[in-house]
Amino acid sequence: MTSPDSPAPSSLKIYLRLLSYVRPYWGMFAVSIVGFVIFASTQPMLAGILKYFVDGLSNPEAVLFPNVPYLKDLQLLMAVPLLIILIAAWQGLGSFLGNYYLAKVSLGLVHDLRVELFNKLLVLPNRYFDTHNSGHLISRITFNVTMVTGAATDAIKVVIREGLTVVFLFAYLLWMNWKLTLVMLAILPLIAVMVSSTSKKFRKQSKKIQVAMGDVTHVASETIQGYRVVRSFGGESYEKRRFAAASQGNTDKQLRMTKTGAVYTPMLQLVIYTAMAVLMFLVLFLRGDATAGDLVAYITAAGLLPKP
Repeated sequence: MTSPDSPAPSSLKIYLRLLSYVRPYWGMFAVSIVGFVIFASTQPMLAGILKYFVDGLSNPEAVLFPNVPYLKDLQLLMAVPLLIILIAAWQGLGSFLGNYYLAKVSLGLVHDLRVELFNKLLVLPNRYFDTHNSGHLISRITFNVTMVTGAATDAIKVVIREGLTVVFLFAYLLWMNWKLTLVMLAILPLIAVMVSSTSKKFRKQSKKIQVAMGDVTHVASETIQGYRVVRSFGGESYEKRRFAAASQGNTDKQLRMTKTGAVYTPMLQLVIYTAMAVLMFLVLFLRGDATAGDLVAYITAAGLLPKP
């Protein structure tokens, strides 16, 4: 059994290895990517529609698309509500395609990995089972596979959906005002350092949780299988303490991971919103000939960036 403190393989190596299992599901994986592209494209649309809403407050009879055939008579009064509904429907379609088909890929990977792991256990030599406790082996099949696969697919979802969202929003911000957008880019190195440091801590703590969960499974299965021996020798109190210690160890490690996330999130938000405060000052100070709708759309798009 690998020690929890031993060096963990890099995220890139883990993902590349898992991608080899995705080959049978490439079609569904491609559909999920298309869904996430659709979802990400709606974020700047929502910011853009606010521009027309704010501008429409002062002139609701203005035309939205004066140079587009069949739409040149469409006034903001009707266009803005209609576009909001269409954007919501488009976003819902993307969310469904992305989440559902990625879940199908994830569950397929869990099944394939479990079957492969179980089949390999059947052909291992006896000495392997003599040197590894049964709880850890069972935990690898029931818990570790789900945890690793879930983490990998969640990472894919973050990289693709949230990454594309950032790309679309930044493209929109550059189009609106490239000078102000360059100010926002100044905080990216700091965010990258924070994310990298926290990811390493999460991987290390996740590995310890897997080992701790194996201890819980081992103690429980050993006691259940040998309940006659436990009762014959009056070992109930010993087994209670043993299981409580294993469960407490798992709980402590889970709490440490939760604490890491709880500390990281507000720190990242503080950095981002400090940049937002500077940005809002610059928007008001350097507004130039921008309309109120332009300013609201820009601030809204910039405000959507912390979410990914």
